[in-house]
Amino acid sequence: MKQHPILSYFSYLSIFAICVCFLTLFSALAINKAFFSENLPYYIVMFYAMTALSYSALYFLPKKTKMNFVHIFLITKVAKFVIYLGVLAVVFLFKIETQALFAITYFVLFLFFLVFDTITTNKLSRRLAEEEKQSQNQSNENQTKDE
Repeated sequence: MKQHPILSYFSYLSIFAICVCFLTLFSALAINKAFFSENLPYYIVMFYAMTALSYSALYFLPKKTKMNFVHIFLITKVAKFVIYLGVLAVVFLFKIETQALFAITYFVLFLFFLVFDTITTNKLSRRLAEEEKQSQNQSNENQTKDE
């Protein structure tokens, strides 16, 4: 049985997030404690949620609106980046995090989720392009049959 693409994506994203959690856990044993925060699981959940929302937007919006994939892709990437920087700024302004070295860990988490998001988005764009090409080929075949 073929699984729905969104469910498949969420399972891959969940496995990836669990792997990131274990990686940070084992890194915390070997690296200086100043790089880590007790709020780190919440940041991972934020990265997970933002990645899931942006992929969902990329999957559903081109079908329901007149915006094309590239515009939605750029809007979601810029919005995520602004939100991530905003969260980091708020965390340091309100002194929720006191260790400046934590920003390095936050940046590494950002890079992990950015690479994952880029790879999966690339697969989605290829699949959407193939579906569009197939639909154009079918419409061209139908036009030649009608003539």
